[in-house]
Amino acid sequence: MDRAGNAAVTPCRSLRVLDPQDLNANRIEDSLESLGPEETRVIVLHDDNVTDTAGEKLHTLDILKGSAMLVPGNKIPELARLKGVRGIYRDQKLRVLGGSCGTEQAGSGLPGSPENPRRATTGLTGNGVTVALIDTGVDAEHDSLDDLDDDPATYDPKIVAFVDMVNGLEKPYDDNGHGTHCASLISGTKGMGVAPGSRLAVLKVMDRDGSCYLSDALSALDWCAKNKDTYGIRVISFSVGGERSSERPTLLDEACNKMVEDGIVVVVAAGNSGPSPSSIVIPGEAEEVITVGAIDSRGKIFERSSRGPTSDGRIKPDIVTIGVDVPSALAGTKDDESCMSGTSMAVPQVAGAVALLLEGFGNLSPADVKRVLLRSADDLGDTGADNTFGWGAMNISRALTYLREDPEMVAGPELKSVDLSSNEANVGDLVVIEALVAGEVEEVTSTISGAEKVAEIPMVDFDLNSIYTTFWETGLWKPGDYTINVELRGRYGERISRSIPFRLNPRRG
Repeated sequence: MDRAGNAAVTPCRSLRVLDPQDLNANRIEDSLESLGPEETRVIVLHDDNVTDTAGEKLHTLDILKGSAMLVPGNKIPELARLKGVRGIYRDQKLRVLGGSCGTEQAGSGLPGSPENPRRATTGLTGNGVTVALIDTGVDAEHDSLDDLDDDPATYDPKIVAFVDMVNGLEKPYDDNGHGTHCASLISGTKGMGVAPGSRLAVLKVMDRDGSCYLSDALSALDWCAKNKDTYGIRVISFSVGGERSSERPTLLDEACNKMVEDGIVVVVAAGNSGPSPSSIVIPGEAEEVITVGAIDSRGKIFERSSRGPTSDGRIKPDIVTIGVDVPSALAGTKDDESCMSGTSMAVPQVAGAVALLLEGFGNLSPADVKRVLLRSADDLGDTGADNTFGWGAMNISRALTYLREDPEMVAGPELKSVDLSSNEANVGDLVVIEALVAGEVEEVTSTISGAEKVAEIPMVDFDLNSIYTTFWETGLWKPGDYTINVELRGRYGERISRSIPFRLNPRRG
């Protein structure tokens, strides 16, 4: 089932699963139904050959194969009927997730004396790693952000790229202050940043009020994907979020996961919507990102730090770090500081820590980075991972020790083999699918794909011997060529898959 296809049918064709945002399956988000002529910002997912005159195209969204558009509300049904349109969704507002100190306080929790990432002794600076900051911009004139070494005799700018998606200006600026604060937490010199030797690619998508549209954030991710090799982008710091209106993955969740699959570590904020459970904002539920909550310097949870579980029951956030009363660079000044609180302040410190890991161990994949950070975290709250602290408080010093001394800490799950009872069968035969796995495995599923339908079947380790098994009843399937894909999902969001071609022949007799 694709993102906007809405209908998924079981092999017996008895169950129809609908997108909660499009319950009548007409490829239009329900909140966009029955609008008047007022122009509405929407995101249209569509094939490459779709042309339209129903509205104004704002920009192309390559990462999701679609466009951001401004469309009269009463023209949306007409647009949805075009061949090749897969879905139309509201272009919702996102906001930065941090505020001034004193406006939000730390809450309850067990003291844990967490490591301050900016005070950790690692012997690394993030040299050679570029972090993309998607935020309100940056004041590149601040002493902590003007160069790499604080030596005015050398020319080594810290900001290697600046893209202004709000006002189209070329010179770096920050008319809000949030982005400058976050930028210095990542790579500020003078003791402000976790990775002072890292470089920054800054994408200004948030306006002076700290808000933007979802399509702006998607455009920023597009830019990162296209320019990652040019600027050496290995990490994205994304301290923005929006309300979740669906139990399904959102467009931004999917886009962030795609970035991770493209080799970039994506660090996002859990949100400041706590202490209620299931309050993670988008894109914090995205499975493959690192979702960060906030604690104070004593290890107590920030009262408003968003909690899990996710809408499908997974633990989030993944990790926490200091995000209360955090001092950093003040935009519009030469060397002054201000303090802010929120999960926004925790995110850039984790992004900076990732830059350190990647400087020291350049071959780490995004899944490796996430795994070692979670495994090395200081457990807080209830024993084990929980929906308040995740796997615990980030401990970058321990993460580096594990990488240097215990390679097994990086080892991820393995899909060792996939076997079928036969590579072809007749309609009506039972096909046994087995997968031998190793490591920390969350689930294993098999997907059977043919010309007319697709079915996903969970696999079970019946004997607890690391062999996951399922059975494909072929009686209601048509003869033809199929692909059987087995996917392993690891405890830390890793995904490994393997596909095998299969031939289903006509029924005997």
